[in-house]
Amino acid sequence: MELLDNYSIQQILGFTIVLAFAIKGCVNFYDWAYARLKQIFQKETDEQCEKNQLDEKLNQLGEQLNQVMEAQDKLEQNIDNLQARIQVLTESDKDDIKAFIVKEHHFFCYTRKWIDDYSLESVEKRYVHYKEEGGNSFVHTLMEELRALPKQPPTE
Repeated sequence: MELLDNYSIQQILGFTIVLAFAIKGCVNFYDWAYARLKQIFQKETDEQCEKNQLDEKLNQLGEQLNQVMEAQDKLEQNIDNLQARIQVLTESDKDDIKAFIVKEHHFFCYTRKWIDDYSLESVEKRYVHYKEEGGNSFVHTLMEELRALPKQPPTE
């Protein structure tokens, strides 16, 4: 009642309209501020999400790199083992060829005293392999003696 005594209906209606516009302005301001803050924080969230994805990919690549390095180390060890085995096999083969040539030398030089072309060619081929494998001993002299033998049996 007091309000009606001090103010007219037109004034009260004006205040009510102004108050409604003020409330509407506050609501609009709140909506605008909320949307703006959400946009800013969403941008930061997107950047953080992208950074997290990149970090995750980087960690995956790091793990893959470690796996590749481990595989490479195993391959290098396998290669080293194979090289050692090949070296042993090569040395064994050289010894085998050397023993073969010595046996053939003794048979043809001391027992038969002559050598046929096929046997000489067979010994020559083994000698070539021996040299390719790095053999360099008295076998050269034995080969010269085998080459100097007659190619046909002596006539009696």
